Amino acid sequence: MTQLKRLSLAALLLLPLLPGCRSAQTTSAILYMEERKYDKAVSVLHEALEYNPEEADAFYYLGEAHSKLAEVAIAENRFPDAKQNYETAYQNYKRAAELDSAQFAQNVQASLLHNYVSRSRDGKIEYDARYYEAAEGFFQLAYASLPDSIAPIKNIARMKIQQAGENANDPKLLGEALDLLDQVLASKPDAYELLADKASVLAKLERSEEANAIYANLLAEHPDDTGLLIDIASLAIQDRQLERAADLYVRLIRLLQSDGKPENDEQIKNLMTQAAAWLAGDEIGRYAEAIDLFKEALQLQLIPEQSTLFGRLQAHYKYGRLLRSQAEAETAPDKQLSLQEQAKFQFTEGVNVGIPTVEQFFDCGFCYYYLALCQGELGDAKASEVNFQKYFDLQTPAGGGGQ
Repeated sequence: MTQLKRLSLAALLLLPLLPGCRSAQTTSAILYMEERKYDKAVSVLHEALEYNPEEADAFYYLGEAHSKLAEVAIAENRFPDAKQNYETAYQNYKRAAELDSAQFAQNVQASLLHNYVSRSRDGKIEYDARYYEAAEGFFQLAYASLPDSIAPIKNIARMKIQQAGENANDPKLLGEALDLLDQVLASKPDAYELLADKASVLAKLERSEEANAIYANLLAEHPDDTGLLIDIASLAIQDRQLERAADLYVRLIRLLQSDGKPENDEQIKNLMTQAAAWLAGDEIGRYAEAIDLFKEALQLQLIPEQSTLFGRLQAHYKYGRLLRSQAEAETAPDKQLSLQEQAKFQFTEGVNVGIPTVEQFFDCGFCYYYLALCQGELGDAKASEVNFQKYFDLQTPAGGGGQ
């Protein structure tokens, strides 16, 4: 052998050891992959890494080979093998990008997204068809292929939450959802959406104290999240904390109003009337705020609604009675007079609301009733008697009746 040939052979033997170069083994592995001999490709690529443990090409094509092996396993319904191959592919892809970011970062990202999107799409198809077990399997594969994303686990958890809802909040399904959420939260403890989902599950499991603790932290960090406010308000309703629910609704209303979107008007109106009804309840008695909300809701209604008008009428009467009782208990003459005038104003407002209400909704028995009460408080005994009679007439079977 000539000296030149000896040098050429030495150069070839050293070539795989040079960083940034593709080894002969990796080139062979690519050919095996084109022939769909993925196991053989994996074997040869590991040989390449024995020569050069930092060959980025070898790691990248290991990712490609394991991705293909995962697809084969899926076609053969070997989901555990598919999951393992996707996890291995992910590790090799990431190593390739670490070793040679300039060459592989973009390709690695494309390959990871391909695996992730393909399996997520499969999961959604199965989910839409209500094949929940198959959907869960594909979402698990999506997570294995790209564990940087929490969406697949969130999808599985929400799927189980939905299934639980279809089965009277089945504690077993809710427990499985909670376990899934905790699985990801162990490595991503600050994942906002997962924490919100966990709080929602805890609420459904009637573990309100734990749910409220999570919600309190989330709300401090995300005070303008309308979805979060709705979830917290729902828990407050579940726990019969209606004053808290009302305050949360008002906070939500102001956020929706700040958007200035006309499509929010219907939701805002409904939130206003519900919050006002709670605040006007005897157990809460925040009548002034309730009246203001009823007024705002009426401004959003092209045609004033009976329930909103009645709610405002009733709130004026209750507020007037509260102020009158406060006046009777007051010993300072000037304060007593002020409270009496405020009470009279509320009864007068009740009459101003009640008259057009009964003119428009002439079968609203309780509208006549509270109108009569307001008129009686103002000393208009004749008008009060007439409206009481209409109320009583509507309570009889022939009269229809009621609100």
